[in-house]
Parts: sequence; C-alpha cells; structure tokens
Amino acid sequence: MEIEKHIKRTVWKNIFQLIIPHKKRFFWVVLLSLLGTGASLIEPLIYREAINDVAGVFVKQAKDSVRSEFNLITEEDELIPATDTVANEVSKDTAIKHKIAAKKIRAHERKKAPKKKIKEPHTVNHVASRSPEEALDTLLRAVAYLFLINLAGTIIWRIGENMNVKLSCYIEQHFIQSTFAHVLNLPLSFFSKRTTAALSKQIDQSEEVSGIVNGISQQILPELISLVGILAIMFWQNVPLTAIALIIVPFYLLIAWKSAKKLESGLSGYYEKWEEVFSRIQDGLNGIKTVKLSGAENREIETLDRDADEAYRDYVKRSKLGNKYVFWETMLTHLSTALVLGYGGYLTLESKLTPGDVVMFVAYLDRLYTPIDSLASLWVTLQQNIASIARAFKLLDYEVEEKSGKQLIIEHGKIQFQNVHFSYSPEREILKGISFTFEPGKATALVGPSGAGKTTTIDLLVKLFEPSEGEILIDGQNIINLDPDSVRKQIGVVSTDGIVFRGTLADNIRYKRPGATIKEVEKAAFAAGLESALGRFPDGLETTVGEGGIGLSVGERQRLQIARVLVAQPRILILDEATANLDYATELEIKKTVDEIRKENTVIIIAHRFSMVKDADHIIVLEDGKVLEEGSPEELIEKGGWFADFSKLADDDDEIAKEDDQTENDSAED
Repeated sequence: MEIEKHIKRTVWKNIFQLIIPHKKRFFWVVLLSLLGTGASLIEPLIYREAINDVAGVFVKQAKDSVRSEFNLITEEDELIPATDTVANEVSKDTAIKHKIAAKKIRAHERKKAPKKKIKEPHTVNHVASRSPEEALDTLLRAVAYLFLINLAGTIIWRIGENMNVKLSCYIEQHFIQSTFAHVLNLPLSFFSKRTTAALSKQIDQSEEVSGIVNGISQQILPELISLVGILAIMFWQNVPLTAIALIIVPFYLLIAWKSAKKLESGLSGYYEKWEEVFSRIQDGLNGIKTVKLSGAENREIETLDRDADEAYRDYVKRSKLGNKYVFWETMLTHLSTALVLGYGGYLTLESKLTPGDVVMFVAYLDRLYTPIDSLASLWVTLQQNIASIARAFKLLDYEVEEKSGKQLIIEHGKIQFQNVHFSYSPEREILKGISFTFEPGKATALVGPSGAGKTTTIDLLVKLFEPSEGEILIDGQNIINLDPDSVRKQIGVVSTDGIVFRGTLADNIRYKRPGATIKEVEKAAFAAGLESALGRFPDGLETTVGEGGIGLSVGERQRLQIARVLVAQPRILILDEATANLDYATELEIKKTVDEIRKENTVIIIAHRFSMVKDADHIIVLEDGKVLEEGSPEELIEKGGWFADFSKLADDDDEIAKEDDQTENDSAED
C-alpha cells in the first residue's frame, strides 16, 4: 500500500514537472475555464427574477379581483357607492362631500408621487405585483441576458479549450518523444525479456497525458470553484433550504469515495492484461509467414481469444461495478431534488419563499451535484490514467547508456582485445580472458562452434555491452572511455538479424548515412548484389517495401543490409554471417567488394561457410569463450586442428551447394 502511494506521488510529481515549463499557458487555460464556468452560476438568479415577475402578474390579478369583489372605490366611480340602493340611502350633500374629498386626496397623491413609477422589489417572503407588460419586459431581458451569458461563457470556454488542446498536445508530444528517446538509449540487455508491443504501449501514453492535463486545467479547478460558488450563493439566499439540500451530500460523497477506491484497485494488473493482448497481436502479425507455414492461424486466434477474454472480463466487471455506484449516486440526487422541491413548495405556500426562489434552488442543486459527480468520476479516471502512465514513468527509471566520452579518432583501425572477460549473468561466463588483434588493411575471420562467443565479441566492440574485465583498444584508445555513438558511426555491422524498415529501398540503404547521394546509394546497391532485384521493381530504388522487408526475399533483405553498411563507408567493417542467406554467385560478388574495402580498412568476418573465410588474411578460432587457435588459413590447415576439420567438412558442403546453385541456374535458363 505504501509502495502504491509512493508511486502515485512520484507520478504526480513527474506530471507537474511536465506542466511547469508551460505554466503561463497553463494559467491562462485555467483562468479561461474558470470564467467560462463562472458565467453559468448567474443563470439561476436570472431564472428567479423571471419566475417571480411572472408570478407577480397573478398576484396583481388576484388583488384586482379582490377590489372588484368588495366594491372598492376607484377613480372612475369618484368614491360613489357602486349599488343603486346605497346611492339612494346617501344624501346628495354627502355624495358631493365625498367627491370633493376624493379629488383632494388624488391631487395630494399625484403631487407626492414620483414622475417615474418604481417597481416594488420582490423579497424572500413576498412576490410583488406586476403588470403583464412589466413581466414581459423582464422575460425578454432574461432571455437576452441568458443568451449573452451563455454566448460569452461558450466563447471563453472554447478559447480556453483551443489553448488547452495546443498545450496538451505539446506536452504529450514532448513526453512521448522523451520517453522514446530514453528507451532507445537503454542498454541492449533491457530488451531481452520485453516484447516490443508492450514497450510501444508503455511509451505511447498520449490519451493518459492529455486526460491528466485536461483534468487539472479544465475540470478540477473549475469544478471546485463552481462548487464553492454554488454553496456560497445558496447559503446567502436561504440557509434552511440549503441545509435541506446538503443533507444527502455526505452519503453521496461516501458512495463516490468507495466507488473511486474500488475502481482504483487492481489497475496495474488490468493494464498488464491489455498489454499482453497487444503483444499477442503484434507477435502474430510480425511473424505472419511463420504462422502460416506452421498452420498455426487457429492456434494464434485461440490464444488471443483466451488473453482477450480475460482482459474483457475484467473490463466488464469494472464497468458493472462503476454502474452500480452511479445508480446509487443518481438515486440520491433525485432524492435531494425531491426534498428541496417539497420543502421549498411548503415555504412558498407559507409565504416564506417565492416560486422563483424554489426554481433557483433546484437549478443550483443540479449544478451542485454535477461538480461533485464530475470530480468523483474524474478521480477514478485520473487513477486509471496514473496507473497507465506510471508504467511509462517506470521506463524512465532505468539507467540509459552512458553517452559522455571522448570521440573516437581512427587513423589506422587497429583493434586489440586484451584479456577480455564478459558474462551476461554471474552464473555463466561467456568470454574467458580472450586476447587477439584485428590488423588494419586485412580481413580477419572469427570462427568457431555455435555459442563460442563470436557475436558477443562483436557486441563488446560496438559497445552494446561492457567487458567485466580487460580492455578493448582501437588505435590505442580504450573504448570504455569513448562515446558509443562515435564508435558505432565508424563501425559498420551486417548481421543476419538486421531489420528492413518501412519506406523505400533508397531510404533503407541510407539509414546509417542519411546524407548519401542517389549515385552513392546505387553504387552500394550494385556492390551488394541488388542489381537484379532493382531490375525486377518498376520504381527501382524508390520502391516501397513493407514492414520487416515484406516484398523482398531473404537474400534481398541481406543484400540491402550490406548495401546500407557499404554506403556508410565505415573504417571498420564487420560481416556477421552476412552471406548466410546468399547464393555462391552473390557471395563471390560480396567477397570482391570486401577485397576492395579491406585495402584501406579493417574487416572482421564471422561465418560458418568456409568459402567466406578461406581467403581471409588471419583466422581466430574461438571455443567456449577462449582463443583455441589463430593464424593464417594455410597455417591452421597444416596444423590440423579445429580449423582444418572445419575446412574439410566445409569443402564437401560447398561442393554440394555449388552443384545445387548450378542446377538452379540451368533450370532458370531452360
């Protein structure tokens, strides 16, 4: 529990660090949101005045009806009794006196009365009488005010929304880019036990980032201000009715809090299930050819269905739980509204409250629960966002590769391994004190049985890993002190597991050296044996290939990677099983290119084909992480050790492979 709280605090801290550089824009977004929200708080007050003025018309009509019923003396009858019977009983002199007195009273009232009539104001327990004309005037003004207030509030809100979209997009973009950059700079060992789909999902947190930024800027603060404003107005207008309205609030808050806690639990596992689903989909699509060749389509579908079923069951369960709490919250809201209407109606009948006051309170009551409900829902949403984005922030906790260091300066290209030890885990050492030299201007072959440590040796040279003991020197410079980028830019590696990216063939060849001209790209493509492939594609080098090299044969993908390294013109060239998927004719072309390169550069060849290493200047044989033997091919064959056996077995295999190639060529010509 304490760990989860610490993680949440850390996430909130990181989120605010994302916002702080843009605090001015964030402040304006919040201010505009507050102004847009504040405009709506005036509406119920306008409702009250309009409703009370309409009620005032009925009050006036009631008063006029009472006057008529009791035959009150009006200006028209000049204070003369209305019935003939009364008139006959009153003497003529009395009637004249009444007329004179009435005229004096009216004259005195006209003299005292102001020239402009002032409407009697409504009070809490009194609705003043209004004429239909006065009520209509109030209604028209209310309509105009409501329109203008809503228009102003909407404009202000939309301006704030547009600013917020820009702000959240910029923060999202910066977050994704920085996280992606951080992950790319993590050591290679980090990726050994993680799927690319899960990592992609962890990095892409755009919805979560925007949800949190929007929640803080346009929901949390505006809703809190709205809630405080509503309560202040309600208490100012009528304390007893406000107290009635708030009776339900504690129960509502309790349910909202329980809902948030329940929905918050288990979020980490929930997102892990969905990451597993996305990983399963991506693995199936990336290996689509293997899936089809294995007849495993139905098995992959069933596996995905099992993983997705578990994730969706969790989703449905959480949805039902949320709906249960929403039901009780809604019921409490309706109960609170009924209490206000009932008590407000009673106070109105007792002439302690006006109808407009009741309508105003009901309107404010709706606005009272809206921010409470919004804040409760927002809390759950933010917890979900935080649980998801926390997984992205975890990536930032891993230490990146050390980028600081000196720049590699290659004058000759001499490479020395001096008593180098290395292990991926403490239990098993891979390299056990190897020492040898790769001379510049020569091609050195690194051979040995599978698992001998050949590829690990190359990985250490390009600083994908660091040796646990010993030194690796390039022209006397210890690579432990060199910047990894500087080392890798001057070393070209062609391996069997290289990737072809989506894009054109030219873009793929330029990947290591983006500034290469089209002529240089074409020259490298021809040198790598891609001439026939380019003739097959109508668009040539501008042909677009799919993800993973879909549309290219295995051999063509290998040639493309060779061209990628050749166009980069590295001072050190490493061919790690570079021709494993090529025919002997193409391999011969590659060897000719290597012969040209090694005149001025250092070439390292790792191969299981004897044909690829038999012309090397120097051979180093590794076995079980140690140097078994080394020397020229002739010396080692004459010595009769591992390399001699390798050459005998390879000669037989090469003859069979050459015969197969010739048969295929003859068939193609026929």
